[in-house]
Amino acid sequence: LQPTQQIQPAPSITQPSVVVANPTPANTPATPQVHVSSSEPPTVGQLVSKSHSGGYDEDGINLEEIREFAKDFKIRRLSLGLTQTQVGQALTATEGPAYSQSAICRFEKLDITPKSAQKLKPVLEKWLNEAEMRNQEGQQNLMEFVGGEPSKKRKRRTSFTPQAVEALNTYFEKNALPTGQEITDIAKELNYDREVVRVWFCNRRQTLKNTSKLNVFQIP
Repeated sequence: LQPTQQIQPAPSITQPSVVVANPTPANTPATPQVHVSSSEPPTVGQLVSKSHSGGYDEDGINLEEIREFAKDFKIRRLSLGLTQTQVGQALTATEGPAYSQSAICRFEKLDITPKSAQKLKPVLEKWLNEAEMRNQEGQQNLMEFVGGEPSKKRKRRTSFTPQAVEALNTYFEKNALPTGQEITDIAKELNYDREVVRVWFCNRRQTLKNTSKLNVFQIP
């Protein structure tokens, strides 16, 4: 008998180990991008153009009132023969740099925020009223108020007394366009130069004309 042979088990085959790398998570959040908004407060002009209603109001500020005054201010400024630079220089000297020529320009164009416009309006209104009063007393007084150089052609300063202004206004109410002889008589009576009286009547008529235009002026 053949000796019994033991059957050896088949050698086990070792499978190579597979190392799986950790995959990059698909849902890894990206670094958020920050969008910087350069939004500035809207101007009066922008707000008015976007609104189609009759009453414009922004934070309790009546934009229609601001708009009307800006148009009114420009017309009256031009009627006085003043530039934005002259107004800006005069206001800067008394009120500070916030009332410069560029501020006057932006206000008339409504390129200004409602809050800034509300701050400027009463100052401009007060200054303009005083400028018109000075102009009624003569162009020289207006230039001195604005701070401009007096005309070299003028030999002396002319300033009307309150009594003279009252008398001139009385004459004007009776006849806004006196003849040359009437102007001469008025000048003699008030003891003023004839040319000074003639210029006063011209300025007074111009002021009245501009006021009449404003009364019928309608904003489109």
